[in-house]
Amino acid sequence: MKNATFLALQGPNGKAEDLAAVAEKAQAVGGRLNVLHLGPVPILAYSLTPHPYGVPVIPDTWVEKRNAMGRNLEEHQKKSRAYLQAQGLSGEVGTISVEPAAFHDLVALHSIFADVCVVQDSLRENKNTFDNVVYGLLFEGPGPVILNAEKNPKALSPENVFVAWNSSLPAIRAVRAALPLLKEAKEVTLACFDADPSRYADGQSPGSDIATWLSHHGVNLTVQEYATGHESVGDAIMTRAKETTADLVVMGAYGRSRWNEKFFGGTTEKMIAQRDLPLLIAH
Repeated sequence: MKNATFLALQGPNGKAEDLAAVAEKAQAVGGRLNVLHLGPVPILAYSLTPHPYGVPVIPDTWVEKRNAMGRNLEEHQKKSRAYLQAQGLSGEVGTISVEPAAFHDLVALHSIFADVCVVQDSLRENKNTFDNVVYGLLFEGPGPVILNAEKNPKALSPENVFVAWNSSLPAIRAVRAALPLLKEAKEVTLACFDADPSRYADGQSPGSDIATWLSHHGVNLTVQEYATGHESVGDAIMTRAKETTADLVVMGAYGRSRWNEKFFGGTTEKMIAQRDLPLLIAH
């Protein structure tokens, strides 16, 4: 990850100290750290005056909340700039204050020239904002996205990585994105859950092809096959990752339709919602 550019995304109550792990990694690789402070504002519900042309009236309370959020973000922006300067890091610090649904495209634009996007826990305070930020980074940006990095000091320089492998295109993209971290790790577990040995699925030796490719890159890995049994795949991933004391889980996101998972549940939604294990995902 030499000279990598990191993008850290914070909620309105995020603190400069929360950037410590990302800043340390950026310093270690001679990289840059961009910070984006995101503040959601209420959906604007305006009324029309009793006039032939219906002039819209914007409530004073909405304006007050919008201005208060803007002031809050500006204050955090100053603190983040001072923090980066104190750490000797270069990077840009920006703010975005819009309705939650509008974050989708805006964060994607900021992620275009970032090598890794780190979504910080402070964004989870508003689920709508968090969901739109993660979806925007995954579907409109180049990725990858790292969640829950604050939960483990080794998350951005993992010694033990757990790769949830299922031969899908998102999984391949996630592994490729994580390759610099996998090469640095002391141990990598390539986990196949309920593998399908058929020719058009995982083959007779699930994970063998990707394992050969990774080994050629110098990754020290072990291939493991697991049966989920009575657990869902998401629960099985968390169980096995904890058993291997993984510092980071790597997996593809939304192998099925995003809306299908949103309404009916699925592995990606479960893993994004969990807050215990650091997670690197790509679509």
